[in-house]
Amino acid sequence: MELQFCGAAKTVTGSCHYLDTDKHKILIDCGMFQGLDRNKNFGSFPFNPTDIEYVFLTHAHIDHCGRLPVLIKNGFRGKIISTRATRDLVRILLKDSAKIQKEDLRRCLGQKRSNCEREALYTEEEVDDTMQYFVTYPYGDSVKLEDGLEFRMRDAGHILGSAIFELWLVNGSDRLRKVVFSGDLGQPGQRIIKDPDMIREADYVVIESTYGNRLHKSKDETMLEFMTVIKRALEENGNVLIPSFAVERSQEILYELNLFVENKLIEGLNVYFDSPLAQKATEIFTRYAELYDEDARRLIETGDNIFEFEGLEYVADFSDSRRLSARKGIMIIAGSGMCTGGRIVYHLQNNITDPRNHLVFAGYQVHGTLGRKIIDGAKSVRIRGQEYDVGIQTHTLGGLSAHSDKNDLEYWLRGFGHSPRKVFVVHGDEEVIDFFSDHIERNLEIEAYAPELNEIVELD
Repeated sequence: MELQFCGAAKTVTGSCHYLDTDKHKILIDCGMFQGLDRNKNFGSFPFNPTDIEYVFLTHAHIDHCGRLPVLIKNGFRGKIISTRATRDLVRILLKDSAKIQKEDLRRCLGQKRSNCEREALYTEEEVDDTMQYFVTYPYGDSVKLEDGLEFRMRDAGHILGSAIFELWLVNGSDRLRKVVFSGDLGQPGQRIIKDPDMIREADYVVIESTYGNRLHKSKDETMLEFMTVIKRALEENGNVLIPSFAVERSQEILYELNLFVENKLIEGLNVYFDSPLAQKATEIFTRYAELYDEDARRLIETGDNIFEFEGLEYVADFSDSRRLSARKGIMIIAGSGMCTGGRIVYHLQNNITDPRNHLVFAGYQVHGTLGRKIIDGAKSVRIRGQEYDVGIQTHTLGGLSAHSDKNDLEYWLRGFGHSPRKVFVVHGDEEVIDFFSDHIERNLEIEAYAPELNEIVELD
């Protein structure tokens, strides 16, 4: 039985793991590379897509689902297995990805740059074709797909519909092995999504490590910091910009702002939710209230719309978005979360030089993205071909992260009553993966390994 790490190996993006059991050939995720690794998206897969019978999709983020249409273009005709919420979110996120690729290609060709790709990875029509391969299941049910292949999805607590996959596999020698793929594990105590489920046993575990070398601020401390930033901006007549991750982070921010306004902790704040994609995601969130944690469900039961409050305006047309350039003392929540495209780029052009303004990051910024350059302290940045001095005040709300930190990841691993034979550490910057691998071996006394990209390991 062989496991190949075709993405997210000593890097954060491109999650894709290929498992050959001798009896079956399956994938866990088929994600897009981002940031400095984005050119890898145009390379060939290190396996034959026509051989793949199943893709087990952990969640809808583009770095986990973004190359599914490419897989199908290259001959995949199997089944994509996920939760219903993941399927619904994948549809809108892949459509948006296809649209962005088309626009980026047009802009690149228009600028007559020499490094333009000949075509986008896929079109919106090819996304429609991709969706017909989805088969959905609920959390908690053990499903036997074929002889020697059984799975169960558990709640990963990362975003709506995200899943941990437990796989029971029989190899060519009829040995039964259980392999667990964590996907991305959420931070316990999120306001909307439930905490990650604990898993009790496994032979092998593949675990993410995005924040495996640090601790998040407490939620209360983070919210106090967020409130302080908003009040300071209002006092100085400055703007607050929040680069929006369309799924989970946007909804969590709306949830917190709803509490601020309805409890009169913040008054006189005008918030413009300027992300059509995040608006579509919010509509999907409202369909799946049964997946919320107790606090969010309790608010809904009182009649509160957790995504609406006084002063909030949903911005649809880009013409309305452009009119915000003349406004001061407002908050703008706009995509994309790493400032790689979308309407946040336009708002940065209008706000980045003014020190009265505040830029609030609420999620991880991949190396090579505009967001990462700003967080790393760049004095000036290039936006759409023009250089801008960075005068805006920047803040990172670590407590809003949708990922587990070092202690959370360790706690989750300690839940395995039967210690795994080996833990494979993926989905993190190289120095983070190395740190967390050493941490696992020293503190949990479990063998840990950090695979290289496309490395193949034997599981027997």
